[in-house]
Amino acid sequence: MPMNHLATVFFSAIYRIEGYDRLIIKWWWAVLAIVALMSLLAFWRVLVLIILWLRKPTENPRKLFKTLARIHGLSSIERKLILVLVPKLPAGTPIAILFADPSTWAWKKVEDTNSIAPLEKLYVKIFGFPRDHQGN
Repeated sequence: MPMNHLATVFFSAIYRIEGYDRLIIKWWWAVLAIVALMSLLAFWRVLVLIILWLRKPTENPRKLFKTLARIHGLSSIERKLILVLVPKLPAGTPIAILFADPSTWAWKKVEDTNSIAPLEKLYVKIFGFPRDHQGN
């Protein structure tokens, strides 16, 4: 007996014994639907993982500085001017702290006296009040 004939006999016996002949949907349609659903769920999960991986936060101080400079509306000259204060920061301090903490602006340590007046204007542009407002 060929193998296909045995499978036909076996499944026809199951149909007769368990009453599968009354079903509207054949068993292979159910299996196909389950496989399709599982494939769709797997594709959805992979897609979500890829999207989350692409949107993961990164710690990039340069990108943060550029973003803060753009949000505050700083020109490229003003960005270069704010970098004058970077050597005066303690070691390991990110540049972005200059946008958050007014006390990090080391006025007295700047060697170039020509850049102090533009730095004062930049300070007001970033924080919205003059340096003397805090009593420094």
